[in-house]
Amino acid sequence: MDRDGASLKEIERRAYRSTFQDGIYDIQFGFLFLVFALISVFEAIGVSCFIGYALLAIPLIIPWLGKRYITIPRMGEVEFGQTRKKRKRIIFIIGAVVLFLTLPLFLSSGAITSGVLGWKLVAIFVVPFFVLAVYTTDFPRLYLYAALLIASVVEAEFLLSLVGSPLNAIYSFGLPGIVITLIGMSLLIKFIKTYPRTEAADAE
Repeated sequence: MDRDGASLKEIERRAYRSTFQDGIYDIQFGFLFLVFALISVFEAIGVSCFIGYALLAIPLIIPWLGKRYITIPRMGEVEFGQTRKKRKRIIFIIGAVVLFLTLPLFLSSGAITSGVLGWKLVAIFVVPFFVLAVYTTDFPRLYLYAALLIASVVEAEFLLSLVGSPLNAIYSFGLPGIVITLIGMSLLIKFIKTYPRTEAADAE
């Protein structure tokens, strides 16, 4: 690759990473941790497990809402190279295939209606998707969150015999979730102060 090509690639990489300074993906991960904790709490107090599972929609839609209504009106919508688009398409296809193959087994097990295992079942299906999503982002801070999420799953299982449920999930997922969400909120506030809405966005 020539020098100009390398320079353009580095410029694109910097522009791409600048889209993470709004803290929205941090908030997404923080909410994922918190939902894992809430699933265990709901199970312990007898609330329908479907409510806990439904809350998983929150971290899924946070990036779409945040980028659409906060980031894009301030920074505009940026188109990146075909390599990043191709990587996202491949990961999406892999995730769809895995979901298609495993969802029937998940539903037929009866666990979703009985409420047993709580966050464990969710972790089996959700964590791999978020790890794949982090791979597509190519942003170091999110790798750290993904590693912390996996470690929290192991920690929650270890603490189960020591403090029981739902305290194990509260310690393992709830506390990190609060910290990560606060980090994301602080980044978001700083981003909003640094980048006011454009006149074109206000006119829409």
